[in-house]
Order: sequence, then structure tokens, then C-alpha cells
Amino acid sequence: MHVPHLETWQTLVPLAVAYVAVATVVAWIAHLVEPAVLASTSPKYESYRWVKGKRGLRQFFSVAYDCVFDSGSLFALAYDKIRATANEVFLIPFPHSNTGFMLLLPLELIAEYARQPEAVVSFNKYVRDVMHPKYSLFGNNVLDNNIQKPIVYRELFQKLPDKMAMMNEELVGALDAVLHPQLDDQGEMRINMWDTATKFLSRTSNRIIVGYPLCRNQEYLDATVHYAVNMFSLAVYMRFIPSFLQPLLAPLIQRPLKRDRDIVAKHAIPIIKERMKILDEAVAKGVEPNLPNDLLSAAIKVAQKDPNRALEYEPMMLVNRVLAFNFLQSYSNTLTLTNSVYDLISLPQDLFDETVADMRNEVNTQLQKQEPWTHDFVNSLEIMDSFIRESLRANPIGEVGLERTIMHEDGFTFSTGLHVPKGATLAAPLKVIQQDADNYPGGFNPKRALQDPSRPKITTLSPDFLNFGLGRPACPGRWFAANLQKLALSHLLLEYDFVRLEKRPPGVRKVTLVEPCGRSIIVLRKRKDV
Repeated sequence: MHVPHLETWQTLVPLAVAYVAVATVVAWIAHLVEPAVLASTSPKYESYRWVKGKRGLRQFFSVAYDCVFDSGSLFALAYDKIRATANEVFLIPFPHSNTGFMLLLPLELIAEYARQPEAVVSFNKYVRDVMHPKYSLFGNNVLDNNIQKPIVYRELFQKLPDKMAMMNEELVGALDAVLHPQLDDQGEMRINMWDTATKFLSRTSNRIIVGYPLCRNQEYLDATVHYAVNMFSLAVYMRFIPSFLQPLLAPLIQRPLKRDRDIVAKHAIPIIKERMKILDEAVAKGVEPNLPNDLLSAAIKVAQKDPNRALEYEPMMLVNRVLAFNFLQSYSNTLTLTNSVYDLISLPQDLFDETVADMRNEVNTQLQKQEPWTHDFVNSLEIMDSFIRESLRANPIGEVGLERTIMHEDGFTFSTGLHVPKGATLAAPLKVIQQDADNYPGGFNPKRALQDPSRPKITTLSPDFLNFGLGRPACPGRWFAANLQKLALSHLLLEYDFVRLEKRPPGVRKVTLVEPCGRSIIVLRKRKDV
């Protein structure tokens, strides 16, 4: 059988495929080198000094390599230059950021920068560009209509005292369930602190997020933890994929996220539908609905009244909100407690003994003075608050913080006259600021906050303590996080003795993030007088 023009098609199709493949590769390369070209050639960035060497394409890729593989040394070098001036920003390649490079701020400009309104200096724009919510959160709406922030502020700050009893109840049960089975015949256990903290903190947090009994469903909890990790990974991958290829490749990268969301939805949707029914019936009768005191109930109430109710008041959208709540707390809470324990057990012997005794005595004293495990009780633990704050100060999650994008058409000019153009991303070199001996002399000091006349708390923000941000975008859940950390450490100290280590487990660097080692084993011993 003769096919007309078959030979022509047989020639043209492979050529077309080859041309498309070559064009795709060229476009991909163009996407990857675009930040280098922009930083190296655009007049907008011509006036800024670079943290290492002179401006140019070769220098950009050299420093980008250092940022990925030796970021600790690179940012230390950058800070040496930055702190020598109070009125200059330095350009640094940052491959996995939204624009591929950042302008680093000196400490003296941070407060003014953080005070700027969202329309001028935007945190939300930066987050959207970095997190790719269309794919990581299954739609832009979770960020475009960010009901999470006011809910977290209201429920986990203004109404946090109302939640302390169930929070403590769940934590005690979670600690018993996770730790007690690991005790040997001598009352000793060897645990992976990262994995162990993830389990009992995730269960406790989800008592506040979705309530009982879902907070004790291990398949659900595992899926929320995996989702938080996979969401970070997807965001990084998407940064290196050209926009025209993202709709094609994103579904492949999304698979782990979709699997996690499907598991969460399987367990959460029946509960969501039941609560929606209770709310609808209460609204029809004009009475207050009898719903559990958690973030899911708060989100359902807000969604029911939302102007875009057809989209918001829908079970799968509420599942997305649950995942967003979990993403905000899961990783950071585990990291903070693991770092705190590592810092404690690696103190010099005398300081270790003193710090453990002081924190334990403080808890016991307050147990005798007032109603235990309430919001006021936890707030009274000043020695413990100082210790955890010092651990946060010494071990921030990454090299930079306070990332925001300039939005104003004319850019932004500091009071000093320094100008930055529209579209630029600025950030503070958080880690080196907080580890600078000029800002925090004397090394690791568990009682530093108590010796400070201003008596700062874990939740106190300042230009030289940026773990929770600064200004209006600062973390609204930091009071919950602080209380959770103090509750967990209190119960651990009362029930167990920590075996001291001569050397702190080394941090694990993931580009510009530094996590506590997830493979290290520590030893806890059941206290005989408990």
C-alpha cells in the first residue's frame, strides 16, 4: 500500500523532533544563565559591589558554586564586607532564590527595611515566586487568599491559653507512646532525636490543627510530615525549570505531594464534611456551632463566610489549608527542639550540670507555685526560655532571612540615600549576624536573655534576632512554637536524664540550610525518682 508523501514525512518528523529538542535545551540553558546575565550586564545592578571579586559572568558562576557547596565560608566572607559599611548592599548569587541572586543588607538597614509596607517591599511576592504554590499547594488560592495567617494569629496567640490543656495532654500521651517502648531493662534508651521529636511534636501540633482522634492517626501524621519535606524539594526543582516546561514536568515532580495529599484527604475529608454539616445546621438555627477548638474548625468557619465561598467552602480546599498549617509548623518545630537538645548535651560538663539543674528546678518550683501546664505556667519558665532562645540564636535554619522583593515601580530608597530597583530581592545574612561575637559576645550562654536588661523572650524580634522574621510578615505562630518547645523540654527534663556528649553532633548542610544531624543517636535514662 502506497502512502502519499511517506518519505517526506519520514524525513521531516525526525528533523522536527530534533529541532524541538535543541530549542528546548537552548531555552533551558537560557533560563539557567538569565540571572547571571541580568546581574552582570543590567544597568539596574551596575552600582552594587559583589561579595567576592568583580562583576561578571564568570565570577557569578564561581560564586554560585560556592553558594551551593561552601555557603558557610561564602557568607562569612560576605559578612566581613557588609559589616564594614552601614550604607551599602552587596550582590550575591543565590541559585535557588526567586531571581537567582540577592542583595544582602547590613545590620544597620534591617529595621528600616522591615518597616516598609507590603506594596513597597513584599514578602508575599517573594514567597509566591519561591514556593510555586500552583504546584506545591495545588493552586495559588492558598496564598492569594491567605486565611492561614489571621487564623494562626487569632487561634495560636490570642486564644492560645485556651488550648494549653489539650496541648499538654496530647504531648504527654505522645511522649509516653514514642519513648516508653524504647526503654531497655536498665531504664535507658538510645534514640534518634530528629525522628523521635518529629513523631511526638507532629502528634501534639495536630491536636491543635485537626483535633482528636485524627491527630493520633499515624498514616495521616506521616503524610503531613512527608508533604512538608516534599514541598521544599518541589520548590527548589521548579526554580530550575523554564516556565514553559513547568506544566509538562510539574505533574511528575508533584507525584509525592499528590500521594501525601491523597492520604491526608482520605482521613480528613469525612471529618471536614461532618463539621461543615454541624456548622450549616447551626447557622440555619442562628446558634453557635459546637465544633472542636482547633485550626480546622476555625478554617471551616472562615471559609463558610468567605466571599468566594464556592471555592473556599469545599472539602479538598480545606485539606489544602490543613497541609499549609502543617507545613508552617512541622519542620521548624522538630529542628528547634533537636537543636536545643544537641546544644544542651554538648555543653561543658559544669555548664551542662548547672543548666539542667536550673531548668529542672525552675519547672519544679513553678509546679508548686501555680496551676501546672497552663499558659501562665509556661510563660514563667524564664531560664528555659533563655536557653531555647540562645539555641535559636546560635543555630538558625539558614544563612539568610527576611527575604523580600521590591515591588514599587520606582524601587525603594533608604533614608541614607541607598536605592534598590524594582524586582530586586533583598535579604539579611541572618546566621552570621546572630553568630557575630560583636552582637553576642561570650559564646553559647544559656542565660544570656536573663542577663540582658530588656529580658528578651523567644518571641521577641529584633534586627539581630531574625529567626521568626521582623515587621508585619513576622511569624504569627511563634508563641505557639515557644510554648510547645518549653512544654516538651520540661517533660523530658522531669522524666529523663540526658547523657552528655563531648562534642555536638555536626549540622548537615543542604546548600544554604543547616539542619541538626538526623542520624545521630543520643542516650536518655529514666529518672529513678520519677
